[in-house]
Amino acid sequence: MFATRSLRSAALVALVIPVVLLACSASGTSGAPPVDTAVAPTVPAPATDAGVAAIDSGHDAPDGATPPKKNDCKLAELTGVADVTPAFVVYAAPVDVPPVMTGGTLVGNYRVDAAKVYLPSGTAGLVDPRTSSGKVNAWAIFSGTDYRLQLKADFLIASAAGPQAQGANSLSQGGFTVSGPALTLDHACDTAIAQEADYSFTDTGNGRATILIKTPSPYGDTYLELDAARD
Repeated sequence: MFATRSLRSAALVALVIPVVLLACSASGTSGAPPVDTAVAPTVPAPATDAGVAAIDSGHDAPDGATPPKKNDCKLAELTGVADVTPAFVVYAAPVDVPPVMTGGTLVGNYRVDAAKVYLPSGTAGLVDPRTSSGKVNAWAIFSGTDYRLQLKADFLIASAAGPQAQGANSLSQGGFTVSGPALTLDHACDTAIAQEADYSFTDTGNGRATILIKTPSPYGDTYLELDAARD
């Protein structure tokens, strides 16, 4: 009985944790309270620089040609960003749910200094968030209509099948737009599209901001809440 449970747990963890691979496809979320839904993941095949530009523009790239980028793609990286230890919970309404994002104005440099991972509700009883561990190193820059962000994450998810190591090292850059709390990224300067994700945010102008990343899986949505200080 335990062996069957362990195998199921390992399969679940393998499917739901790659949500942290955020430097992916352009999308946005509404400002309504998050709802945990079971949605099949969308994982397009990797694309070349030219292929990404073609996807963004809606046209096929000519053979041998490299279409111009949508922006200059020259925002400098942030340095000196410290690692943070995230908290882990399993999504369970109405208590363990992300805060409702309210929007605002994204401008400046953001250094993540706190993070929280909401594992899908379908993993309840199969993973132990209390003994899961990890680290996150993340930052974002918003300047005019351009953005650049990076997320490095190393997680060790405690499960009935034993510790499950998960990680991500994603860099994304391009243009962005906002509509209320929804944040849409065009990923014009990315080199690949790896995973579907939705972004929303809160920045009330008090020097703090939160970016919420939602990724679907067959066992419910996973949320990564990134709280940041703004320069």
